[in-house]
Amino acid sequence: MVGASALGGPSVNQRLAAVLLVVLLLVPATPVVAADSVVVGRADLSLTVPDNRVAPGETATLDVYVVNDARLVRGGPQEFENRVTTARTTTLDVGAVRGVDVVTDEIPVGTVPEGTHGPASIELTVPESVPPGTYRLPVTLSYTYTSTVLYDVTDRSDGPEYDDVEVTKRVSVPIVVEERPRFSIEDVETDAQIGGSGRMSVSVRHVGSEVVRGASVDLTSANDDLTFGGATTAESFVGEWRPGETKTVTFPVNVVDDAELRDYTVTGRISYTDSDGISGTSNELRSSVRPRAEQAFSLSGVESSLRIDHEGTVSGTVTNEGPTPITDAVVVFEPRSPNFDASETEFAIPDLAPGESAPFGFDVEVSSAADPGSRQLRFVVAYENEDGDNLTSDALTARLDVAPERDSFTVEATESTVRAGGSGRLVLRVTNADDETLSDVSAKLFVDDPISTDDDEAFVDELAPGDSAEISFEVSVAGGTFPKAYPVSLDFEYDRPDGTTLISDTVRLPITVEERRGGGLPVGLLVGLAAIALVGAAIIVARRR
Repeated sequence: MVGASALGGPSVNQRLAAVLLVVLLLVPATPVVAADSVVVGRADLSLTVPDNRVAPGETATLDVYVVNDARLVRGGPQEFENRVTTARTTTLDVGAVRGVDVVTDEIPVGTVPEGTHGPASIELTVPESVPPGTYRLPVTLSYTYTSTVLYDVTDRSDGPEYDDVEVTKRVSVPIVVEERPRFSIEDVETDAQIGGSGRMSVSVRHVGSEVVRGASVDLTSANDDLTFGGATTAESFVGEWRPGETKTVTFPVNVVDDAELRDYTVTGRISYTDSDGISGTSNELRSSVRPRAEQAFSLSGVESSLRIDHEGTVSGTVTNEGPTPITDAVVVFEPRSPNFDASETEFAIPDLAPGESAPFGFDVEVSSAADPGSRQLRFVVAYENEDGDNLTSDALTARLDVAPERDSFTVEATESTVRAGGSGRLVLRVTNADDETLSDVSAKLFVDDPISTDDDEAFVDELAPGDSAEISFEVSVAGGTFPKAYPVSLDFEYDRPDGTTLISDTVRLPITVEERRGGGLPVGLLVGLAAIALVGAAIIVARRR
């Protein structure tokens, strides 16, 4: 226990007056019975600090105890004895000491009876640069106590008289700055990105003057967004550590997906064994670390040939916006509607350094149940980072238009007139209305009475987008067919570039039947004339009878 030295107290005159008063009271002048009596005493305060040892580079709390070494000169009733031995309105006014940052300035203590009371805490910071040694912290100790209580023995109802004394002392509290192993964080870095994992390297310098052994570096993260492999604490053993030596230790770190891009506080302590074989722990080390920004990608030039009931393509360019290179990457198409179906949902792209780009493309079939219009398509990039971790980017979206359904072919009749009772050619111009080359195009003609055909198939080897070809069919019309337009149907079976075989929607076309000319009277007319002749003959026979 370390005591504080007194720098002041009651004056000489006060002490002399008290002594004289005691003498007068103790030596009776005449054998008379006194009606009044007196209680005499004093409160005497001092400070003590059980643990006053600190180290450079640490923030410490000194627990200061107030000791009242009270004296009772003449006793009396208990309440008056307590009065003359108790300090009241006690305060500690903490001064400054050169080289040490004292945070606490005033401490109200209040009433202090006889004995030891506390602690009262004094906060201070010892800079790294403070040399070892003993420093004295000045403290002004102020309090009030009652020196005498005069009271009437025969009539206690008559109020007592108090003689109060105000005391101000200047004392000093010794602070011992010890030479201990001391450490300082020089640098903290990490290659971990937001939403990923990596390594954190911490460089610590031994700035003390004593070799330590069996040392280990203990780190703590102050935020759950940054952890050491899922834990908030981590430890690394470094062994012997000499003064002036810098050691760098590494720890695995993880940063959550929704972490902010900012500095994160990390604290640490060094555990060690000193030259005397005594285990110790350093002052708290404090630093910060900033993770890398989350890996970012962008899309550009996204185009499509999507339309209802058709397999089209979606293509574009993906760019690695950094901050690190990526390897073994694929662009993943994530259709969120059952009306979109991709035969392959992954497109491999080459390794990309920050700022580099690569094209991608997908074949996507749009069902007949879909509606035309603007649609948002979603993509992600799955990749491997520099540490070999498999990661996935945030969603990348592109808005594209889905065109209405249309036929793969347009058909125009260039020759479609046949006379009743005769035959002729149905000549059609077929155009590829698709946006890709179609091959092995087989046309099939369907007819009903009075149209007939023994030539119902035609073939085109290949049609590029927008190209046309003529196909023809031999058709016949029954002899008594009434002149007008009659429908025929046509469809196409064809191959797409990806090897799939499709059948088009049915196309309906008119064949115009013209009136028969030459080769005798029409059958209808002959029948009509024959009927008239029969009626006339019947009339003649009837008249002859």
